[in-house]
Amino acid sequence: MKSYNKAMLLGHLTADPELRSTPTGKTVTTFNLAINRRGGKTSEESVDFHRIVAWNQKAEFCCRNLKKGMAVFIVGNLMNHSFEGKNGKQYVTEIILQDVNILTWKGREQAPEVDEPVDEDVQIEEVDMAEDGISATMSA
Repeated sequence: MKSYNKAMLLGHLTADPELRSTPTGKTVTTFNLAINRRGGKTSEESVDFHRIVAWNQKAEFCCRNLKKGMAVFIVGNLMNHSFEGKNGKQYVTEIILQDVNILTWKGREQAPEVDEPVDEDVQIEEVDMAEDGISATMSA
């Protein structure tokens, strides 16, 4: 049986991402997404916070382009790990960034010119779900 690990989140950044480097020279950034959720019997709204981790070129892109308050759509993989903290063993779940789509550009009227090369190997498949009145575009 194959396994599948994918997280898709739409939310707002709670702070500006900051770029760091590992001792081996890899660049990394982490940032949190606030995601509004309605639930339960009371239909009260609450907020969930998810930690996003981006590596290398994706980390640099996020630091250059993302700002606090921007709305983004994130696609990534869930990763769990633990560490020894002040209060004993701590457990953390993070989303390792695969793709980010910026939905609102804070402080800009439009998206900046992107100087990064486009991956020619990516195939785009359009799916039309006329029965539900939904159309979608998916990367393959």
